[in-house]
Amino acid sequence: MSAAPVRYVGRATVPPATPAPVRHKFPYAPGLDGVRALAVTAVVLYHLGTTGITAPYTARGGFLGVDVFFVLSGFLITSLLLVERVDTGRISIRQFYIRRARRLLPALYTMMAVVAVAAAYLFTDYAARLRGDLVAALTYVTNWWLIAGRSSYFGGGDHLPLLTHLWSLAVEEQFYVVWPLVLILLTRLRRRGAAVLITAVIILASSVEAALLYSPWSDPSRIYYGTDTRLATPLLGALLALATRPWLWRRSMPAGRRRALTGAGVVALILLGGACAVADDQSPWLYRGGFLVVAILSGVLAVAAAHPAAGLGKVLGVAPLRWLGERSYAIYLWHWPIFVLTVPGTGINLNQTADVIVRVALTLIFADLSYRYVEKPLRGGAIGRALAAWRRKTGWQRALGPMKVWSGAVVVLAAAVLVGGQLISAKAPSDVPVGPGPDTSLGALVVPSASPSARPSGSPTTPPAVGPPATVPKVSVFGDSQGMTLLLNVPKDTGKYVAFKDDTIEGCGFLLGRVSSRSGEHHDLAANCPNWLSVWQKRAKKDKPDIGLIMIGAWDVFDITVHGTKLTFNTPAWDDNFTTELAKAIDAVKLGARHVAISLLPCYRPVKGSAGFWPERGDDWRTRHLNTLLTAAAQADPDNVTTVDPPHQFCDDPKIAKSLSYRWDGVHYYKPGALLYCQAVIPQLLAIKE
Repeated sequence: MSAAPVRYVGRATVPPATPAPVRHKFPYAPGLDGVRALAVTAVVLYHLGTTGITAPYTARGGFLGVDVFFVLSGFLITSLLLVERVDTGRISIRQFYIRRARRLLPALYTMMAVVAVAAAYLFTDYAARLRGDLVAALTYVTNWWLIAGRSSYFGGGDHLPLLTHLWSLAVEEQFYVVWPLVLILLTRLRRRGAAVLITAVIILASSVEAALLYSPWSDPSRIYYGTDTRLATPLLGALLALATRPWLWRRSMPAGRRRALTGAGVVALILLGGACAVADDQSPWLYRGGFLVVAILSGVLAVAAAHPAAGLGKVLGVAPLRWLGERSYAIYLWHWPIFVLTVPGTGINLNQTADVIVRVALTLIFADLSYRYVEKPLRGGAIGRALAAWRRKTGWQRALGPMKVWSGAVVVLAAAVLVGGQLISAKAPSDVPVGPGPDTSLGALVVPSASPSARPSGSPTTPPAVGPPATVPKVSVFGDSQGMTLLLNVPKDTGKYVAFKDDTIEGCGFLLGRVSSRSGEHHDLAANCPNWLSVWQKRAKKDKPDIGLIMIGAWDVFDITVHGTKLTFNTPAWDDNFTTELAKAIDAVKLGARHVAISLLPCYRPVKGSAGFWPERGDDWRTRHLNTLLTAAAQADPDNVTTVDPPHQFCDDPKIAKSLSYRWDGVHYYKPGALLYCQAVIPQLLAIKE
């Protein structure tokens, strides 16, 4: 081989120049900040709806914005890792984790610290729940923690968990831990097609698992939270990075391809916007492949927004969207705890528009402060620069450095101990609303009068008074959340007349099967309440009450599917099934109770938008039919079973029946409703002969 030629410059001999290695780069794409801005806006609009705001300020399908973030994360992370692999021949796991920690942890830990202090000292009702949530968040297992606690992403209620939204960060962090290791193995195949195929198979497997786990009769939160069932979404972004190699993109491409790419991005954006506006979090199609379709659309949008030759990125990269996109992570972190702590009715009473403005403004303020003073400085290496400056200082200045560090550490440790002590000592409040207003008092009880329409013309106008009994009877309440909410809201002097004991099971009566509503809601009683009978039997034997009071009804006015057979309400088959299960319930209570009392059903007035809104509950003919069956069961055993009548005002007085002060959702009791019930029912319980 001949020697390389030598160039002569003057008298000096210069060897030939070695070409500089080509460094690949995935450049900053302003359009992706626009995509982030739209995605976080959708999530914010969805969570406004789940924390007390109604349309037109909400987006039913805004939760799909999280899927857009998942796809972007998979796409960007995989692109950066592959660029490192192409340039250096290896992927540094250590440096990858350092970059991710620097990007995510400072803002996250700041938010968690502020929320912990707020819960410990200002919003103490949230403190007890926050203990476990903080541990789960710190270990990035929030999604599995929520699954283990049977926490619904789509439910409402009082005292919503302050860190529920961190489930998505947990999924991402778990992805960040595992995927780089898998990617290293895939790159060793040296065949891009094989890596793409394997990734596609994993995506398909995750989507199939989600479809197999889905049941329209159960809350889909397990599927929504699960790393295994959501893995397809970030992997779809990773697949796009493997297939398209974005570090090789150029600013020019044939006009036809450019128009096609831009058009595909616009179509994907329109379809995603439509899905965010109208999709429902309970829609079966989402869990049967719909999330994969959303991921594909998100991937098309990401490629079109990031490609330097497409025009969509310029539109989405305008300054306002870019500003929001840069702060999208901080907005996501801060919006949920702010929304939960400012649920309408819990603080200053504002109209809906003002409430939305205040909540969004607070979110943007906290997010901007976090971005400016936490994210940017630490992401840009502020800690490293501080250490370098410290090394350059003189000896005595260096000596002061450790003192400052130790002083700061002591302050942080002391604050952690104080806040942790508050959280540990906090007692968990009931998830069932209590109130409104001050505690009520039974006062002087009287024998309840009948409904005005049922009174004989010669009935007395002054009912007899009922005084406290010489021996207060023990009354155990069996049934579902109606009895539970009643007992949480009973008048403060109830103990003078009866000693109530809560033996209810939330969400469970005695029917087992799948109930469905004409509103489209479903509930699987068979899956959620399989052990109700053994629980009733054990509690009855243990408590040995004077009276066992059965309170059911809210789950008993629907068509029901039992062992694959649909039973239509008010048909002989439905009535036979109900009567059979009722007999089991009565026998269970009889095992320990001297006498069984069955509370007949009041008229329900379910409120739309609440957990209690299943419209059949408001059909009075349904509750009357149940009362007929309950009465017949009591009449079949008059020595041991008695019915008691609920307040007639829930049927006869529209102001009371529809008032949310009496029943917060038209079904479950608040304090005034519990007072009215106790005034009507306690005299009847005292009249039961032993």
